[in-house]
Amino acid sequence: MIRLEKISMQGFKSFKRPTSIILPTNFSVITGPNGSGKSNIADAISFVIGKTSSRVLRAKKSQDLIFSGSKKKNSAEYAKVTLYFSNKDRILPFDEDDVTISRKINKSGVSTYRLNGKIVTRQQILDVFLKARIQAGGHNILKQGDITNIIEMDPTERRSIIDEISGITEYEEKKRKALNELEKIAVKVREAEIVLEQKEEIMERLSAEREIALKYKDLESELNQIRLVAIWKEYSSAEKGIEEIEEKIKKKQEEYESAEKAITKLDMQIDAKENELEKTIRDAMNISEQVDLSKKISRLETNIESKKNTIESYRRDIERIEKMIDDMRQMEKTKSPAVEAVLNIQGVHGVFKDLVIIPDKYSVAAEVAAGAHMSDVIVENANVAVNCIKYLKEKRIGRARFLPLDRIQARTRGRPPEGSFGWLSDLVHHEPLYSNVVNYVFGSTACVSDIEHAKEISKANRVRMVTLDGDLIESSGAMMGGFHVKKHSNPRIKAYMEEKKKLDSEIKILILEIDELKDQLKELLGKEKRSSSANLEGRRARLKEQLERMRSERKSLYEKRIILQQELNKLNINKARYEAKYESVKDQWEEKNIEDIQMQELKEKSAQWLKNRENEILAEFSRLGPVNMKAIEDYEKLHKEFEGFKEKVEKIIKEKLAVEEAIAEIDSKRKDVFEKTLIEVSHNFQKIYNEMTGGDAYLKLENDSDMESGLLISASPPGKNLLYIDSMSGGEKTLTALAFLFAIQRYKPSPFYVLDEADAALDKTNTQAVAKLLKKQSEMAQFIIISHNIDLVREGDTIYGVSMDEGESKVIGINLPGDEKEMRRQLMSKN
Repeated sequence: MIRLEKISMQGFKSFKRPTSIILPTNFSVITGPNGSGKSNIADAISFVIGKTSSRVLRAKKSQDLIFSGSKKKNSAEYAKVTLYFSNKDRILPFDEDDVTISRKINKSGVSTYRLNGKIVTRQQILDVFLKARIQAGGHNILKQGDITNIIEMDPTERRSIIDEISGITEYEEKKRKALNELEKIAVKVREAEIVLEQKEEIMERLSAEREIALKYKDLESELNQIRLVAIWKEYSSAEKGIEEIEEKIKKKQEEYESAEKAITKLDMQIDAKENELEKTIRDAMNISEQVDLSKKISRLETNIESKKNTIESYRRDIERIEKMIDDMRQMEKTKSPAVEAVLNIQGVHGVFKDLVIIPDKYSVAAEVAAGAHMSDVIVENANVAVNCIKYLKEKRIGRARFLPLDRIQARTRGRPPEGSFGWLSDLVHHEPLYSNVVNYVFGSTACVSDIEHAKEISKANRVRMVTLDGDLIESSGAMMGGFHVKKHSNPRIKAYMEEKKKLDSEIKILILEIDELKDQLKELLGKEKRSSSANLEGRRARLKEQLERMRSERKSLYEKRIILQQELNKLNINKARYEAKYESVKDQWEEKNIEDIQMQELKEKSAQWLKNRENEILAEFSRLGPVNMKAIEDYEKLHKEFEGFKEKVEKIIKEKLAVEEAIAEIDSKRKDVFEKTLIEVSHNFQKIYNEMTGGDAYLKLENDSDMESGLLISASPPGKNLLYIDSMSGGEKTLTALAFLFAIQRYKPSPFYVLDEADAALDKTNTQAVAKLLKKQSEMAQFIIISHNIDLVREGDTIYGVSMDEGESKVIGINLPGDEKEMRRQLMSKN
């Protein structure tokens, strides 16, 4: 056991000069009048032990620990206290008999610690003291007010003293760390469980979407196979159709060529018959004038008939051409599948281009200005538009733009720019019902003659303009133009139109020529009648009759040839359609394989069955609604992530359980240590109180089963009932609190104890009891008592007196006299 051998002070509080107090015995008493500075000695010990709070040392700030001076004495520059310890038992970790520990503080508030003269840190000092069971916050130093604090504490605060001395603060720290860790893990668990729950919800949703996607995929595969077989059937049908039409064309071509040969043969026969007529007339007449006249008449008649036949042929050709042009235009007018699909829905008025009449003059301008709006579908209202869009989605047909009459608003506009034809919307014709739609499409576009004119107008008016030949000037200044190719123009139609125009022109010329020939024939016939003979007329009439029959036969053959030509044209058109169909499916077909078993089975099905099955699948698609095909991939990916995350969650939960188990174990050990300490301190308390008073005293928890409940202190002085400390008189409270503190000191003994006026509130009897106890305790430990109570002072083995001289404390040794008056006289004489 180490001992505190000496205390040296200089400049500390009221001790300006170097002052030393030697402590040769285990029971030293320091006494003196109030205000003499005796309690500063206890503060000096606390100062070195390591207490940092200036308030604990009874100072407002650390600089207040330095002697501040008086009227006649200057202030000190610093405060220094040195404690001298005997270390013969080598309790302190130094191989030296004597150990000095000092602390010095300057006016700047800077503290310096020294150990055996060497500067060290405060923590090093605390570590050294800890080896000797001396702590800065320990209960071995009882100062003024500590007893009062014990008395005024509530039960929970008193219990914390047991916590402290039992060492369960170590468990508290472990538990605090464990609880912090548990809280962190709990947060992780909560977060992980939330994420896990969210992932489970996503997994459930994705699982359902995945099943739909897989079903969709199977149906799509079947649909592709059905359509592939349908392509094969179309391919086969087109191929067979081409072969059949080519066979028909071959036959018709043979018939056409046969008719052509027959016509050629008849032409030769007619020429021969005409030559025969000419020869007969020449043989029958003597003069060439009549022959020439007859020849001219015959030639005129032949020429007229030939031209009539040509006109008839041209007119038939024109009819054929017009029909072909109509067919081609009808094919051009075919609308997109999406537009065609919705035209029969109730509330659909039609396509924009079909509901407006555009004069030819403005057709190109209107087509350019409207652009894609030409194919917009005009509907009654927004509901019809929504129904049409849903229908297109359901049937997977395509897309279209709709203009609801109840929603489309006309664009605001002023007067058309000067020099223009006017607003394009005013230049086209339509029903009043469609005014807003037409104004929406054309309303802010003016029509001008050409690009130069538009440029001039744009200098003064920034409006949208379109020229007659299709150049477009936006209101922003952007321009678009060049050579305009009319949409849907077909070079074959153009060629047929040119051919028709040419034939019309030829017919007009032929009619004029026939009229001229008829006039000539009329004149020649008059001459012939005057000069011809009856015999010549008869022969000539017979030849003409034969010629008429031959010409009639030629006409029939010619008409037959025209009919054959028309039939050939129709066959060629059908062949072109089959070829177009053939070419459209050929590339698709050549890339496919139709050899698997299921496809072979589908080949046996009829086209109608395939179509019905296709419709069933499309209906199933519609019932399935929007399908998230990515759900298949996302599900597999998320499933792996989910399983991995689930393992992590389980691991975190295991960690949480492990921490909870650790906390439970800490609580169990903490409880055992606390209960053991409480029992021992309670035993010490009973024994010490009994030694001092002869009465009984007890310590117990407010709730025996809850170690967090408050500590109750109760005692029964001799002849009195058991009372809790809060119900006792002042002296009884002090005595009971002292017994409690002594019990704590006995549980956790220290090398020395300092009691600073702990007996201030005790009466003489109780003071004597405490003095006897301390005297007995000093056999086992060193006590430094600061008191001015004579009954306690008398028990001291070594007594020092402290007095005040002009603001400075002085210490003197005192011999123990016979009575208190003599001791006080000695103390006053020293001053």
